[in-house]
Amino acid sequence: LVGRRVVAHLGQASGGYAEQALAPVTALHELPDDLSADAAVAMIGTGRTAMGILEVADLTAKDVVLITAAAGGLGSLLVQAARAAGAVTVGVAGGPAKVRLVLDLGADIAVDYRAPGWPDRVRAELGDRGDRPVTALLDGVGGEAGQAALDLVGPGGRVVMFGWSAGTPLELTTADLYARGITASAAVGPRLLQRPGGLREFEDAALAAAAEGRLTPVVAATFPLADAAAAHQALEDRATTGKVVLIP
Repeated sequence: LVGRRVVAHLGQASGGYAEQALAPVTALHELPDDLSADAAVAMIGTGRTAMGILEVADLTAKDVVLITAAAGGLGSLLVQAARAAGAVTVGVAGGPAKVRLVLDLGADIAVDYRAPGWPDRVRAELGDRGDRPVTALLDGVGGEAGQAALDLVGPGGRVVMFGWSAGTPLELTTADLYARGITASAAVGPRLLQRPGGLREFEDAALAAAAEGRLTPVVAATFPLADAAAAHQALEDRATTGKVVLIP
């Protein structure tokens, strides 16, 4: 392996904020020549999570998919995957620049969740599909935006949750599931980390998708390793789109 380009996920213990890192040989993936280091870093973690979400979501061309935080590192991959599945794809993002990015990624509809009444705009854009036109919600935001998105999911729809960047998770009870006629799944946490067979196949799939051009990670910002604090500040200020990568 000496002299070869490799990438590895370092696990929950991290250790990646360094010029050199230690990883088990079983964690390494050799990179194809045409896959950049930035893209590999984006896909080894966020990409494998996207693969886990997509396994649960099981999207098809019959779906109307709504993705929250659609301009983020994870959301941008999910938008591309939903379009590749042939689904009608709706992306929700914060601010005009992020909305434009979501459209550029191939979404059929992109709306700004900061704009009052954005769910009504989604309904209008989807035409005669009714008040609850969404068949699959992929939500990593939670909070008010997640709740507004949930109200767009119709009977028989499914909700796949993978975080709550708003600070509070999407609130769902068993009674909600019965009343709404939907199913709900948590795609991360134990469902992902304790998956039979492990995560390596998701890592393989994510890296292959990037190398073959089927998924393109959005790496909108890179920072020198010495400026890691500035990178964190940019993330906390929600001033970024896609992934933020540190360069040793």
